[in-house]
Amino acid sequence: MINSYTNPDIDARFAISRGFQKDMLKIGDNFMFFWNDGKDPVKMRIDDREIFLEPDHITCTTYLHKVQIDNSEEHLKALVFNREFYCVHTYDSEVSCSGLLFFGSNTSPVMKLDAEETDRLRTLYSVLEEEFTIADTNQEEMLRILLKRFIIRCTRLARQQILKSADKQSDIDLVRVFNVLVEEHFRTRKTVGEYAAMMYKSPKTITNVFSKYSEESPLQVIHNRVIMEAKRMLLYTDKPAKEIGYELGYSDPAQFSKLFKNHTGMTTTVFKNSKSATLYGLN
Repeated sequence: MINSYTNPDIDARFAISRGFQKDMLKIGDNFMFFWNDGKDPVKMRIDDREIFLEPDHITCTTYLHKVQIDNSEEHLKALVFNREFYCVHTYDSEVSCSGLLFFGSNTSPVMKLDAEETDRLRTLYSVLEEEFTIADTNQEEMLRILLKRFIIRCTRLARQQILKSADKQSDIDLVRVFNVLVEEHFRTRKTVGEYAAMMYKSPKTITNVFSKYSEESPLQVIHNRVIMEAKRMLLYTDKPAKEIGYELGYSDPAQFSKLFKNHTGMTTTVFKNSKSATLYGLN
């Protein structure tokens, strides 16, 4: 069952489900939480990567990810919302849509719940479900407050489980801001220097921070984001590689093809044919 709220005046949307519904993936450009509150792993595909979300684990994705869940999962809970519902109403950097959970790392974070945290989130989820049934002038604000509580609890888990205790907050913020800027500008800006200028930092400072807190260099983050988008476009559109390269900021098709092959070990044609066959169960 899906509980949903919309505000057409600002195009705001928020929905939750108890038992995953495929229709939730069709709502639009959303931020999503997926919570396995059952006893068995849930098979998911995020972009071209297959993962198994273990019991008592939560992951989250952004509107930039292509998410597929083949089966109707009875115990998979989902929260889905867009920027208009949450982000325009908050300026809290860590729990906003540009915060630690959604753009603080280069992959979708996965958090494990202990028994106490599971009970807290179950209670919060039940209160959320109840609030969806109360249609009054305070409903939107109440839903937003409860969503923020959910995000804060997950952010605390992420800080405990993903970040190192000795991490400097300023360095964490630098990595997060860099990732957000890459998400916004990867089609037009391809060098670390361009992002450093936007952040009023030197390229060396950014590179040094990434060497301590990230498995990837800043340039790898930029290239990997380009390749991720190229993969999505190859798999989910009929656009030829030349057009995809042009849309991603490469006027020279050979330059784009070389970058793609260096990162994937395959040409765009081989990738599209092999991955499409796997994606649609043809091999």
